[in-house]
Amino acid sequence: MVQKSGYYSRAAAANAEDLRLIKSMTDLAVECALRGDSGVIGHDEEDGDRLKAIAFPRIAGGKPFDVSQRWFGDLLAGIGQPLVTAQA
Repeated sequence: MVQKSGYYSRAAAANAEDLRLIKSMTDLAVECALRGDSGVIGHDEEDGDRLKAIAFPRIAGGKPFDVSQRWFGDLLAGIGQPLVTAQA
């Protein structure tokens, strides 16, 4: 199971790309642990989406979900759902 922040988990079988991502993240997590670096392994949006250990204070809750992200629109389109935004 791959889990993010306790809010999302997935139980579907991993495909080749999933396995590659999981391996790269776990390899980096072990390297960071051996160096004594702490944080959450992820692609840092503020550092060119570089895979790294992101400091805990930088990923604290309260950041609104950005529905304008292309990947999210692609996901919705892939399941035939339109993007619905709140009306002001």
